[in-house]
Amino acid sequence: MSENQFSEVLEQIPYAVSVVTLGAGGLENGLTISWLSQISAKPPMLAFSIHKDHYSRDRLADHPHFVVNLLAEDQKDLAGHFAKASMVGEDKIDKFPTQPGRNEVPILSEALAYFDCDVHATHEVGDHVLIVGLIINAGKLRDAAPMTSASGLRYRP
Repeated sequence: MSENQFSEVLEQIPYAVSVVTLGAGGLENGLTISWLSQISAKPPMLAFSIHKDHYSRDRLADHPHFVVNLLAEDQKDLAGHFAKASMVGEDKIDKFPTQPGRNEVPILSEALAYFDCDVHATHEVGDHVLIVGLIINAGKLRDAAPMTSASGLRYRP
């Protein structure tokens, strides 16, 4: 199977588009993800993946907590903002209103909903790392339709 064929078929699976925020104490970061899944109800857990060389992996190791901020379909610009790579010293989060989560990880106040999580486990899987989170708190912040990757949505700038 070719890489193009695999990508074409994979694009048929719709995913929720979210921003994962992580870090605390002035070392916060955010990244747009679209590989997110609930993996357990008892205890409540979810999982997402990031490239194994992504710099946010170090932030998770230093402060093993994160927030998944689910985006609404009208937040394409927000998704694009967090999809771009940040430069050294750039704070991608300070442009948006936030509130502190349970472990001081920022929750995006304008998100559709959020899951405040502790890192439960990490697993290297191919060229990515699967991050398993234990959901400690969750909340719905507004009523709107969720943003998904369906219909070829491209949120990268």
